Amino acid sequence: MSSLPTEISSLLIPMQGRPWLVPNIVVAEVIPLRQPDRPGHGPEWLLGWLSWRDQNIPLVSFERLNESGQITIGQDARIAVLNTIAGKRPFYAVIVQGIPRLLKVGKDDPVEEPVDTGPAESMYIQVAGDLAVIPDLDAIEGAVAGLPT
Repeated sequence: MSSLPTEISSLLIPMQGRPWLVPNIVVAEVIPLRQPDRPGHGPEWLLGWLSWRDQNIPLVSFERLNESGQITIGQDARIAVLNTIAGKRPFYAVIVQGIPRLLKVGKDDPVEEPVDTGPAESMYIQVAGDLAVIPDLDAIEGAVAGLPT
């Protein structure tokens, strides 16, 4: 019988507010920033569609979906393509504010902070000296799954 891993390879992803902490398996690829196709067709958090690996994937504004402000495109901004877990779409993309940093996270490393979360956030944490947020990937995937193709 195999035991559970003591550490999870994770990524600390620079976002407009606090960075995201996600398992590294969530991120398919980080690509250069580019203008999406068909902007303005859909909910305000949908920035448009990207052609990526011969697929059309939605580009999402996490800030708008989370009701935490307008998207800001910083000088180091990029696009992170994320894998879905159970969504009807295999991928979606979000604007990130730089290159993610690999972080090994032990089960006792993150310390939850008692902060009110937005609709697309699971919890705020402190990990390895950084303040971060764990996004609610199920909520984001649910929103993306409801988009027309």
